[in-house]
Amino acid sequence: MKDDKVKKHTTRAIWITCILILMMAFGIPQIYRNYHSAPYCYSSGSQITLESSKTHKLNKYQKQQFIKMARTAVDQKDGPFVWKNYQDVSISVYKMKKPSEYGLIYKIRPQIRTKDDIITNSIIVKLADRDLKSYHKFSIKGYSSDFSNFLNYHG
Repeated sequence: MKDDKVKKHTTRAIWITCILILMMAFGIPQIYRNYHSAPYCYSSGSQITLESSKTHKLNKYQKQQFIKMARTAVDQKDGPFVWKNYQDVSISVYKMKKPSEYGLIYKIRPQIRTKDDIITNSIIVKLADRDLKSYHKFSIKGYSSDFSNFLNYHG
């Protein structure tokens, strides 16, 4: 009788352990992918605010990757720039209505200028891949920057 009870509990423990291992095997990679992916990438129809002064839906990694993306776009259109000479002021990220498209409003301040000099860059990008590790794989759908006015005014 006692052996049957031990056998029953052992079998139950083995099944629970197997289920937990399977959940971890499938769950951890999914969590990792979500952490390193662009949110709402394939959704369409409505614009979603992901990051702004009032909304913070991006994790730290996603926010850093969108900043890298904004810098890459500015370098392609107006650069290249030495980014250590600029200080990040803010980044706002919007999931646009079309799939894989994001609106970025990236504000920076030159370190050698006064505090009033804020350069605003507005960029619409279409991601080639949902994975933000390949942040440089995108196309620019819209671009507007204060850089040309700033460089002409202060140059």
